[in-house]
Amino acid sequence: MKIDKSQVKAIFEFTPDKYFLVYSDDRKLGKEWSLNYRIDRSEKGKDDDIGEAVIYLSEEEAEILKKEGFSWVEIQL
Repeated sequence: MKIDKSQVKAIFEFTPDKYFLVYSDDRKLGKEWSLNYRIDRSEKGKDDDIGEAVIYLSEEEAEILKKEGFSWVEIQL
């Protein structure tokens, strides 16, 4: 995280190579978008696993990230 003291704002940086865009359908919480860690499993010859959610997003934010190249996954909880 970078803090810009001139205009007091928090800037978070997420890249498609380090995070998955995840759409989850939780019976208790409803449907939501989040950015989740990518867990690297390449040393075992496997695809990345989905880690814990780091930040939650609106539908509009998720659509922008999908268009910009983030891989997205839908999960049922």
